[in-house]
Amino acid sequence: MPYEMIHVTPPMSAPAFIASSPLAAKTGWVEVNKETTQHTRFDNVFALGDCSNLPTSKTGAAIRKQGLVTAANVRAYLAGKEMSKKYDGYTSCPLVTGYGSLILAEFDYDKQPVESFPFDQSKERYSMYALKAYGLPRMYWHGMLKGREF
Repeated sequence: MPYEMIHVTPPMSAPAFIASSPLAAKTGWVEVNKETTQHTRFDNVFALGDCSNLPTSKTGAAIRKQGLVTAANVRAYLAGKEMSKKYDGYTSCPLVTGYGSLILAEFDYDKQPVESFPFDQSKERYSMYALKAYGLPRMYWHGMLKGREF
C-alpha cells in the first residue's frame, strides 16, 4: 500500500493484574466514565492514563489534562459534592516529519482540532520540533512528575 508518511504505535494493553480484576471492562482496561474518570461500577475508584479505557490516545499531554480533572473530581467526591470537572478527550500527538520539523496534532474526543498555539499547527515547524525535543521533556521531568500544573 503506497503512503507518504506512516505513524505506527506499538500494541498496548493493561497490565494483567488490572485486566483480570473486577475493575476491568471487557477490553482489559479500567472501566471509567469518559468525562469524569470515575469507575462506572465502583464509585470510589477513579482511573486515568495508560490503565483506563478512556477513548483517546495514551499520551503525556492527555494524562496532564486527565490529572487535573481526576484530582478535582476525587476532591468533590470525598466532600460529597457534584463532580463538575469534565475531560473532553484532549490529547496531543507530536508527529516528527523530519529532522528539525514537526506537526503538533492536538484534538479532542470528536477528533476536532484543539490547538494551543496562535498559528496553524498543521504546518511543519522547527519551533514545534524544539518544543518536543527540549521543552516537553523539561515540563515532564521538572513539572508534571512534581505535581505542578501547566
